[in-house]
Amino acid sequence: MNVLLITPHYPPEIRSVSVLMSQLAEDLAARGHAVTVIAPRPPSHMDEASVSAPPAEEERNGVRVRRVAVLPFVKVPRAVRAVTHFTLAASVVWGGLRAGRHDAVIVYSPPLPLALAAEIVARRWAAPVVVNVQDIYPQALIDLGLARNRVVLGVLRWLERRAYRHAAALVVHSDGNRRLLLARGIEPAKVMVVPNWVDTRGAASAGPNSYRAELRLGDRFVVLFAGVMGYAQDMSVIVEAASLLRDDSRIVFVLAGDGVRRGEAEAVVQSRGLTNVRFLPLQPIDRYPSLVDAADCCLVTLEASVATPVVPSKIGGILAQARPIVAALPRGDARDIVEESGGGVCVDPGDANGLARAIRELAADPAARHAMGEAGRRYADAHLSRTAATGAYAALLERFRAPQEGVRVGAANP
Repeated sequence: MNVLLITPHYPPEIRSVSVLMSQLAEDLAARGHAVTVIAPRPPSHMDEASVSAPPAEEERNGVRVRRVAVLPFVKVPRAVRAVTHFTLAASVVWGGLRAGRHDAVIVYSPPLPLALAAEIVARRWAAPVVVNVQDIYPQALIDLGLARNRVVLGVLRWLERRAYRHAAALVVHSDGNRRLLLARGIEPAKVMVVPNWVDTRGAASAGPNSYRAELRLGDRFVVLFAGVMGYAQDMSVIVEAASLLRDDSRIVFVLAGDGVRRGEAEAVVQSRGLTNVRFLPLQPIDRYPSLVDAADCCLVTLEASVATPVVPSKIGGILAQARPIVAALPRGDARDIVEESGGGVCVDPGDANGLARAIRELAADPAARHAMGEAGRRYADAHLSRTAATGAYAALLERFRAPQEGVRVGAANP
């Protein structure tokens, strides 16, 4: 089949979206599908654009990638982002129509306007649309206090309803997200659960680590936060925990990433004179396993206000790397995964004392760290397989090719 994949980010951009969508595209291509990706060019103010500006069109690992020019929609004010998401959608429509006939369209959401773009393109070829629903918008924005204007919320809710109504299938990454969509009246047969996967084959092996040498970490206990420092991520609880542990010379915090909350965290670290916290920029995708391998434990945090079933994709990467997780999370799917896997310890969101205590206890107990790491790796192998997850998408496409009698396209996982 000719498959069009629409995504807001794609390599060389350093984001979890880029990893997931590139692996999906490449695995579908390896199964014999002709895959075309429509993605924006990295905005000029992002590091990926200046270091490795990609061409407008190229072949990457068996996938045709077409990049469209867009106004910046990352690391810009919220009002600007809201507008540029629609200009992004317009560019994607233009690029998608120019890409030629496709038999199916897969689109990553948010941003919600991309689902509308996918619908417009798919309608041209009478093709089904699969929406990968990563976050439940606009509810996630409401939870974080980022969307209050009635007009804006009205537009976003219209886009959400339209995306769900016109999609042939909705793919969510957790059971909680599926339950939420079903509670909104979506047909059960339309919603499919595919977890955000991890390629365990890319896990680094234990041994000498380049990051420990580069950062002169020696044998110190390294607490790592790696990824986007956005509105949903609680950076303040991390800085507070570091402050509580400032007198323990064994422990150092490494915060690697970027986002709207990084500047706030850096300012607090500087004002308090915390010498046990180091900041790194977003690291290249191919070095991420080595970065996690350099850590003794890894942090996952979410704001207490996050009520939708968000599962940060970094959880899978940490579990696969056999590193224990220390998490400050609200009740929900993300916390359930950490606890059920046996690969980490959770405290309530915002509980800096609990976070510091858990870190201190792990620093003093190598056997517990090893046991959590091994349990996490087993869980990742059993439940977060890249092969199984991308294979579920391939099976869905086969239903579009020749729907079986009595089986609805997009039927939920048994």
